[in-house]
Amino acid sequence: MPFEVYYPRSENFVSVSKNHITLNRNLVSKLNADHVELAYDREKKVIRITAASPDSGLVLNKTRIGAKGFLQYFGIESKGKFPATFSEAEKSIYIQL
Repeated sequence: MPFEVYYPRSENFVSVSKNHITLNRNLVSKLNADHVELAYDREKKVIRITAASPDSGLVLNKTRIGAKGFLQYFGIESKGKFPATFSEAEKSIYIQL
């Protein structure tokens, strides 16, 4: 029986739960921020995460964002893992729900 080697995936996925948005380490390192701003495009169903100043943004606690109010405000009921892309030009993460 031949052996197969395991290589960890470094794909950009984001997990959305009832109360949190969790980023993978790769996305967190690209964002390089302790506080973030969340925005939502209702038509395209895309969440945007950008770096924010400490006095105006939500806390990014290692890889997790407490987003209960954001998710409730926009009525986002999608839960699970979603593909995410990082825009170097805008320094933003886009999550397609």
